[in-house]
Amino acid sequence: MEIASSRRKFIMAAGAAAVLSACRRSETADSQDPDLIVIGAGGAGLSAAVSAAENGLRVLVLEKEEHIGGSTRISGGFYSCVDPGRQNALGIRDSEPFFLSQVLQSGGGHSDPALARTLVFGATPMLRWLESQGMKFMPSVTEAYGAEWPRAHKPLMPNGEGYIRTLSNRASALGAEIRTGTAAVALLQSDGRVTGVRVNDRGTLRNLNAKKGVILSSGGFGANREMIHRFAPKYDGLTTNAAPGSTGEMILEAEKIGSSLTDMDRILCNPGAPEGRTHHARFHMIVDQFILVNHQGRRFIREDAHRNQLTDAVLKLPERYAYTVIDDRAFRNLSILMQKEATLAIETGDAWCADTVPELASLMGLPKGNLARTVEQYNRSVKTRQDPLGKAASALKSPILKPPFWGCYAGMSTLYTLGGVRISPQARVLTALGKPIPGLWAAGEVTGGVHGVNRLGGCGIPDGLVFGRIAGLDAAGIKS
Repeated sequence: MEIASSRRKFIMAAGAAAVLSACRRSETADSQDPDLIVIGAGGAGLSAAVSAAENGLRVLVLEKEEHIGGSTRISGGFYSCVDPGRQNALGIRDSEPFFLSQVLQSGGGHSDPALARTLVFGATPMLRWLESQGMKFMPSVTEAYGAEWPRAHKPLMPNGEGYIRTLSNRASALGAEIRTGTAAVALLQSDGRVTGVRVNDRGTLRNLNAKKGVILSSGGFGANREMIHRFAPKYDGLTTNAAPGSTGEMILEAEKIGSSLTDMDRILCNPGAPEGRTHHARFHMIVDQFILVNHQGRRFIREDAHRNQLTDAVLKLPERYAYTVIDDRAFRNLSILMQKEATLAIETGDAWCADTVPELASLMGLPKGNLARTVEQYNRSVKTRQDPLGKAASALKSPILKPPFWGCYAGMSTLYTLGGVRISPQARVLTALGKPIPGLWAAGEVTGGVHGVNRLGGCGIPDGLVFGRIAGLDAAGIKS
């Protein structure tokens, strides 16, 4: 499995200086044990830290990487929730019950209904809390890739940077300590209760105790080829868009002390670099602004299908990858970071740009006439709001008309592992018998059961933030 390292290094460097004060490891040791240890400084972990610290707990956050942010920072940044103010202004009808029905339907009957409900009904209050902390979003909402309804909020800051800055600044203001370069390697127990963690602190092993317990927010296992082979061999060999720290060790450590694991064979993929390549452009972020074509230059599946269906369709192609095509208007709607990624992809031969569709087809090695006809047919579908492949009218808004035209590879890359430790709606880690493990909570991609076989687009960030906040509150003895 190859990692798109050039892209990742760029993203990780962006904004790192702005949160350096929140990331610095303490130079002086404090003999007083924290009340709570949070493992992982992505969106879920920082949300948990803020919630616990707001309620009087002394919090220590451990991050194994040298930077904070995890998957949240390198994500597309979309946040899906019901928002009557923004949606009504655009003529979009939505409600929590409808949102919940879509989550459950997307999950193929494998989502835990109680967890799905907690996510859906917790997402809007979490959005309001973020805005109260200074987080800025665009005034409108859109239908993000895989979202299946226009309820995705796009932050003003690129990708997931705004969430990390907002939450890390708040955590620091509340006195929470964030240590980078400190990897948790084992959970400590006493009389069946989790009481701390064993850490590798830049080569030094030591035990750290916590009076209340531990929150796992250490991410999934999308960047761990051994775990993918063990639990989800269907995805062997694919490249990954997962954060480098998404290596899943704490999922296995939780299993060792009795945690039940669920949905470990399910992995969410997004268009990315084909096998054997290391860079990609992201032209698929807004579902009404791109088309997906095969090596014949023809569409082969509706672009707003469930992401597990899109993954299966691409992997069934003889070449195991497809292509994404957009026009310049769609390109300009991408974040500045994604535009820079595309420029780099042009240089590496992973994306193409041309003044006409036939010229683009020639650069991509696709039949000129086929791609031109495909674009013409798609534009007619946009005009009539009727698509032969079944793309919903709400996702048929943007014709591909404005030059220059852009294309890129659309292989399938592992992005988000849908399986992990089983939790309750209170974010407590559960055994196989459904009993909470005392002193242990979990939130974010380290958990399973929320999404089933497919996660709706824009639900990853609210999942981590909502359950992170619940975990922090529950650890502090506060009912959410």
